[in-house]
Amino acid sequence: MMFTKGLIEQVHPDSIAEELGIKPGDRLLKINNRVFKDVIDYRLLTCREKITLLVESTNGEIIEYDIEKDFDEELGLRFFSPTIDPVQVCCNRCIFCFVDQLPPNLRSTLYLKDDDYRLSFLHGSFITLNNLTEKELERIKRLKLSPLYVSVHTTDDKLRQKMMQNLRAAGILSRLKNILEYGINIHAQIVLCPGINDGEALKQTVFDLASLGKGILSVAIVPVGLTKHRRNLFRLQPVTRPLAQQVLEDIHCWQKHFKQERGSAFVFASDEFYLQAGVPLPSAEQYEGYPQLENGVGLSRLFIDKFKSWRRSLPQKKMPPLYFSLVTGKSALPLIKKVVGALNEVEGLNAFLYGVENKLFGKQVTVAGLLSGRDLIAGLQSKELGSFVVFPQVMLKEGEALFLDGLTPENVSEALGVPLYPVADLDDLGTLVFDRQED
Repeated sequence: MMFTKGLIEQVHPDSIAEELGIKPGDRLLKINNRVFKDVIDYRLLTCREKITLLVESTNGEIIEYDIEKDFDEELGLRFFSPTIDPVQVCCNRCIFCFVDQLPPNLRSTLYLKDDDYRLSFLHGSFITLNNLTEKELERIKRLKLSPLYVSVHTTDDKLRQKMMQNLRAAGILSRLKNILEYGINIHAQIVLCPGINDGEALKQTVFDLASLGKGILSVAIVPVGLTKHRRNLFRLQPVTRPLAQQVLEDIHCWQKHFKQERGSAFVFASDEFYLQAGVPLPSAEQYEGYPQLENGVGLSRLFIDKFKSWRRSLPQKKMPPLYFSLVTGKSALPLIKKVVGALNEVEGLNAFLYGVENKLFGKQVTVAGLLSGRDLIAGLQSKELGSFVVFPQVMLKEGEALFLDGLTPENVSEALGVPLYPVADLDDLGTLVFDRQED
């Protein structure tokens, strides 16, 4: 395995590092004459106005750089490992683990099961606390690494051990209490597995977490994700429409209770529950600042509210006329239909919409972010596409133009015979459609 500690993968354009001549493949050895452990040390040591870097170039030359900058100005380096040193891997064998349900031959990074407190603090990744050492716990407390994002799933010790297939999974309430005592705040999540941690077990978990005080900032409940690749894995059932409706009924009742008790709704359901249940989404105010947006809690409401203002900004006419397609996952179709309807009200625009079935993971997986390049090819090959195809950027690896199966947009474009353009949001879409230069 390649030794990657401090190995620089990318130097951002127009950054301090680029100006100094630091290149991808160089290795950062020391900061201010100190050997740094990981990304936390890197952030702390570089958050100064004067710093010294010791860098080993690709030809083996050791170069020292003296830098003066604003204390919060970043150097512009991205490392091969997001933690700079090796990422801490998961020690659990969760019965619902999505990684265990992946087919072979996808991007290698998708098979990494991380359970790293540093990624939790920096990027909002969920951790179980099951592999946390005393030394790491002391570091979290000393550096006040808050908030952290914790996968709880259940507060029942035996049930948590069963769900995570790990004896060390017991004692989650005492671990959380220990962390909270040092002023570290927590966002918690519960992956709901029907017949296992729902019903009374779910209620007990939510109220146990609430009992720990206001340091537990929020609890998100998300449905278990199941693919077609579950041979020899624990038998699990998907969340059905009646169960989704019951869970929402319970959550709305608990929210009223916590509003009175804590001044906050505290517990939130992911968007998938509302879509599955056919229940209207909460208002923006009810999401209380969207504390778990990255966990799929409130994304649809945010999109709808943005759409309302975006729609009013559209011109009445597009010249020359333009014909193109949008593609998404099945679950987003009701939302994107509104977008296509608004676009088609513009004179000179003709937009087609296609919801693509996920053949890689199975038709029960309906989110756009898990569609592969081959899914797009299979779903669009016989369709009328117009001049180009627009797809959600979330289908691609962050910072790199790669689908889950390793195909690039160029590969898919070649197969379909039209260009493909990723968009991150409605503003991106508007710019592409109305401001692009004609080919």
